Amino acid sequence: MSIPLQEQKILALTSGGVCAFLGCGEALVNNEASEPSIIGQMAHIVGQQRQGPRGRSEMSDTDRDKATNLVLLCGKHHKVIDDHPHVYSVHVLRQMKADHEQRIASATRRPKPPTPKPLVTETVHSTMLRVSQIPKFIYSAPCDYGDRQKQEVAKLLSYDKVPRDESLPFLLRERHIFAFQNLTQYSNPFSKVANPLDAFEIPIEDFCADPEGKRRFVSLLNSAIAKHCGHRRVRFDREHHRYYFVPIEKGKDRTESYRTLTDRSTSRNVVWNPKRKSTGEGRPFWLHLAADLSFHQMGEKEWCFSIRPERHVTKDGETPYNPKYVGRKVTKLKARMFNDAYLGEVHFWRDFLSGGKPRFILNFGRQSAIIETELLPIEVAWEGIPADTKSFSNQVYEDDLFSFGALQSASGRDDNEEENFDDDEDE
Repeated sequence: MSIPLQEQKILALTSGGVCAFLGCGEALVNNEASEPSIIGQMAHIVGQQRQGPRGRSEMSDTDRDKATNLVLLCGKHHKVIDDHPHVYSVHVLRQMKADHEQRIASATRRPKPPTPKPLVTETVHSTMLRVSQIPKFIYSAPCDYGDRQKQEVAKLLSYDKVPRDESLPFLLRERHIFAFQNLTQYSNPFSKVANPLDAFEIPIEDFCADPEGKRRFVSLLNSAIAKHCGHRRVRFDREHHRYYFVPIEKGKDRTESYRTLTDRSTSRNVVWNPKRKSTGEGRPFWLHLAADLSFHQMGEKEWCFSIRPERHVTKDGETPYNPKYVGRKVTKLKARMFNDAYLGEVHFWRDFLSGGKPRFILNFGRQSAIIETELLPIEVAWEGIPADTKSFSNQVYEDDLFSFGALQSASGRDDNEEENFDDDEDE
């Protein structure tokens, strides 16, 4: 056969490997045998030989063997068109070829990429707060208690000399205790658990140099948040790693006051039994405001605190709801939130945790962690969300004498540690 290989390839690709005869569509590669076989045939529209079917034409011999003059058919329909050249004329076959190749092209053509939308420049507020200060040291000492004896250790702590706002997070690992309090001091709250003479100090940079040390440090910070929330009747759900409000009185809704983004005092439900609109009857579940609160390291000396609003569901304000149905309910509630509503919930949590102050402070005695309440903003150029056009105002709290004094005290704890150490020993 004199048809060039290039023309054969073009014909096979544009025909999609199926018979072009209208209504046939037979695949022209047979895979039924052990080895695939080609059963397609290339039929000339204008005959290859001038004395053959449809051969009378002024077309050159070269053009007769080009893909533009060929139609790919099964053996059956190749015979049909050649046996009836007056029915399947040059005009009919050219139209058949064009229609078939158009169908193949339409079925295999890639969709055009969508026209890019114009970008808008917006300030996107993250759900993260800046941690402006973390403890400088971890203290550790050998002890007689294992990892699962945390409750026994907690009962031995000396709380009588510890201010109410001071947090005592600790970890038990490999018969050692780890804490932010200075365990080398004889008057420290852990003195009944670990001998101060055996205690030692580890700089945070060294402690977090390996992944396990970093995990332990974050665990101590998260434990401090749990205690900070616990004082405010917010409980930790360990299974789902989220904090949730609990009722003040059994069987009654709970509300909390806070300052809105427009600096207006208001209140909202944080634990409630939803009512049916038609009858006012309580539904068979209770909703609790909840959030994932976590510390994250962003750089060598950069940390942030994230707030991810959630929902907690119970049967009666206390008993856990069937987990099989919780995910669907929570997803449905969160799906209705646009950015302003979501960030509004983040704002509520930062206001609640800080008491409406520019920051909240985790006090560890001689050390502190300080979390600023301004949401970290990022300038971005993006397509935006068409239906989400409501603006969000990032309320920044101003310092008063009390918050400024608390900041000065917390910031000075680490700086004055060596200076005050001798005084403490004299006492």
